[in-house]
Amino acid sequence: MNLFDIVRCYTTRDSKGGKPGKTTLSEAQLIGRGARYFPFITREHNDRFVRKFDNDLNDEMRVLEELHYHSINDSRYISELRTALIEEGMRDEREIEKELNLKESFKETDFYKYALIYINERVKNNYEYVKSFADIGVRKRDYVHRIASGRGITGALLAENGNAGAVAESSRKDIKVKDIPRHITHNAISKNPFYTFKSLKHYFPHIKSIRQFVDADEYLGGLEITFQGDSAEIHSLSNKAQLDALTGMLEQIETEVRKNITEYKVTDFKPNNISSVFHTTKLKLLKDSEREKGDEQFVSDKGWYVFNANYGTSEEKAFVRMLDRQMDTLKENYDEIYLIRNERFFKIHSFSDGQAFEPDFVLFLKEKNGEILTYQIFIEPKGKHLKEHDKWKQEFLKEITEKYKGKTLDFITLRKTQKYRLVGVPFYNNEDENKFKQSLYEVIEN
Repeated sequence: MNLFDIVRCYTTRDSKGGKPGKTTLSEAQLIGRGARYFPFITREHNDRFVRKFDNDLNDEMRVLEELHYHSINDSRYISELRTALIEEGMRDEREIEKELNLKESFKETDFYKYALIYINERVKNNYEYVKSFADIGVRKRDYVHRIASGRGITGALLAENGNAGAVAESSRKDIKVKDIPRHITHNAISKNPFYTFKSLKHYFPHIKSIRQFVDADEYLGGLEITFQGDSAEIHSLSNKAQLDALTGMLEQIETEVRKNITEYKVTDFKPNNISSVFHTTKLKLLKDSEREKGDEQFVSDKGWYVFNANYGTSEEKAFVRMLDRQMDTLKENYDEIYLIRNERFFKIHSFSDGQAFEPDFVLFLKEKNGEILTYQIFIEPKGKHLKEHDKWKQEFLKEITEKYKGKTLDFITLRKTQKYRLVGVPFYNNEDENKFKQSLYEVIEN
C-alpha cells in the first residue's frame, strides 16, 4: 500500500537565500522513495511502475498513491518543500488544478436522473469454456515428422559427381500420441515449461492430471504423428525419433495456443446510470497548455453541452464547435441532445483482446417520434499525426456499429422501457470535417 503519513514535529529550518536546505531536500527525497514503495497493478493498469491516478483526483484508488505530510503551522516550510520537490523532478512547477462541473441545469433533467449509458467491462479470462484443443483454436491435425537418414548423404559423397540428392521418402507410419511409450512422452513434456501441470491447468481448467492431458481424445490423445523416412527406420522407430517428433508437435501446439489465447475477455455492454458515471471532478493540467483554456464562454449557453468547460485539445474543441453548427439540423429529429466529455469517467474495451479505450465524447440523441429510441454515439477527435497510431480504436468503433446495427438494447422498468442503439463513428479530424459529418448522419439515419 502506497499510503504514507509523515509528521514534521520540529520547527527549525536550514534554508538559505530562499533555497531549500539539506534537511528539506532529504525529506523531499524521502517523499520520492515513499511514492515508489509497493508498486502495484490494477485490472486497468498493467504497468506497476507508472502512477495511475494523477489525472483523476476523485478516484477512490488514488489514496494508494498519496503521501500525507504534516507540519506545525509552517506554510513557509511547505513552500520550501514544494520547491525541493520541483528541483528533484518529482513535481512539475507548471501543473495547475481545474474543476470540471456538471451544469446545474443538466443535473435537473430527467435525462441525468434516469437515462443510461451502456459500457462493457474487461474481466480476467478463466478459460472455463475450454474443454478441448478445439475450444482454444488448436486445429486437430496430424503432425508430420521427417526422419533424416545419413545413408543417402554418405552415398552421394562417395559418388563420382559429388552431387547429394534428396533422400527418398520410401515409407510412412502413423502413431497415436497415447501409444508412444509413457517415458518418452513425459520426457518431451518435461523439456517444455509450457506443459507444467500448473500452466496446463490455467488454459485447460478441466484436466485433472498430465495423464489425462496425454490420453484424452480432446487433447493429445486425439492426435497422431506421421513419421516419414527410410523404410528400415520407419519399421523400427528409435526412441530419439519419437522424442524429437513429440517435442516438435508440442512446440507447434504451444504456438497455436499462445496465438489464440487472450488473457482477458469482455462482457456485453451493460447499462449504467448516467448520474452514477458522470460527476464533478478535478483535473491536473499544465499551465499555458492548449488544454488549460476551457472555452467556458462558448459552452456556457449550450444546453446540450453538459459541463461548464471543455478542457480538450484543439481538435476536441474544433469538434464541439462543429457539432454546434449541426444543432439546427439535429433538432429536427431529436428533442434531447447531450454531448458529454469523457474525462476518465469510463472505459470501453475492444472485442478482440480487451484493450481499454476512453473515447473523448459520448453523444446522446433521443428521437422525437416512434419508439423513443436514444442513440449512444462514441466519438473520438484525432489529429492526423495520431490516426495511424490509434488505428485499432477506429476499427473498434466500427465494430461497435456493425455489431449493434439494427439492434436495440431494451431496459425495462416499472416506469417505462428505454431503448438504446450503440454507435461508433470514424475519428473526427478538423481537416476532414465533411467526411465525419457524412459518417455521423449515415449511422443515425439507417
